[in-house]
Amino acid sequence: MGGARQEAFQLMRGPRPIGLAAIGVAAVLALAACGGGGSGSSPSAGYNAGLTKVVNPSGHKGGTLTFGDSGIPDSTDPGNTYYPFMWNLSRLYTMPLMTYKSCPGKCGLQVVPDLATGPGIVSDNGLTWTYHIQADVKFEDGTTVTSPDVKYAVERTFDRSVLPNGPSYFQVLLGGNAAKYPGPYKDRAKNLMGLTAVTTPNATTVVFHLARPFADFNYVVAIPQSAPVPPTKDTGVNYQLHPMSTGPYKFQSYQLGKQLTMVPNQFWKASTDPNARQLVSKVVINWNLNANDIDNQLLAGDLDLDAAGTSVQAVARAKILSSATLKASSDDPISGFLWFAYLNTVVTPMNNPHCRMAVEYAANKSNQQTAYGGPVAGG
Repeated sequence: MGGARQEAFQLMRGPRPIGLAAIGVAAVLALAACGGGGSGSSPSAGYNAGLTKVVNPSGHKGGTLTFGDSGIPDSTDPGNTYYPFMWNLSRLYTMPLMTYKSCPGKCGLQVVPDLATGPGIVSDNGLTWTYHIQADVKFEDGTTVTSPDVKYAVERTFDRSVLPNGPSYFQVLLGGNAAKYPGPYKDRAKNLMGLTAVTTPNATTVVFHLARPFADFNYVVAIPQSAPVPPTKDTGVNYQLHPMSTGPYKFQSYQLGKQLTMVPNQFWKASTDPNARQLVSKVVINWNLNANDIDNQLLAGDLDLDAAGTSVQAVARAKILSSATLKASSDDPISGFLWFAYLNTVVTPMNNPHCRMAVEYAANKSNQQTAYGGPVAGG
């Protein structure tokens, strides 16, 4: 029934902003604005100030950035996730070929090179996309990333019995043997050529051969599925417990469904990953928290960010909107979520389009908006 606005309040505690809901731009941008804590109060930034600029930016190093989430991720494996907040969060430990620019507002809609040195070079009437990757990016163990690591990352996504959660864009778009390729986990010896639609002419070049032209392929390789994976380190379903980092942070410990702790990746270089930062000394994500408890901890300053960013709850929203101080340091961005009412068009009488129009006409739009949060959060 229209696009729903999601409350994304950003309260100030000391020098660092605390996002109560939608992160908006990448989590790496939040790191750029988060130092290591501090005391005292910051001047009010003004309602919705965080929609168009970074509020109270800081270059201070140190401290801990703490996330809370009322659920659990589908997977922390970059090849096996379809949750938007995980695509965002994974930028802390992965470098896909392309990524989204870390900047507020519409600026953050730009897709820019990450592991790649530039956008894909298109040839063969739109059927071939060639990417050159940076020659000096390393995994967290110090080994250099090469184009076969990118190819392997794409190949492993084809085995849906091992990695069922991620998108299937590569399976749909690629040519060659993509329609029948089983992935690398089964009978690898019988598939010596691997995925023929992806070739690696040299250590820094990866070429994608499409089944048909697709003009937005740069957006496809901005998904974390194109982040390199070293074949010798791939543990299949358990890779999510410790994916090999190419980003500013690496996994220190991970308790499934409970807590993930990340620390700086010593082999990461800002010069090769300009859309990321490595300011804080530790990143902690706590899963499976009560949603209202997350709001209370954010208001108290015990949490810095709501990882999923889907909105503060009704109680916290009312508290914030009734306080001029809290509202002045809060944001209410468009989330991109679309709420709608489903009508079964097969059964009678909803198979009659005029009946469906009558239901739509009679529906109380004000009540629907209220149910999804009112004028502020309900669109």
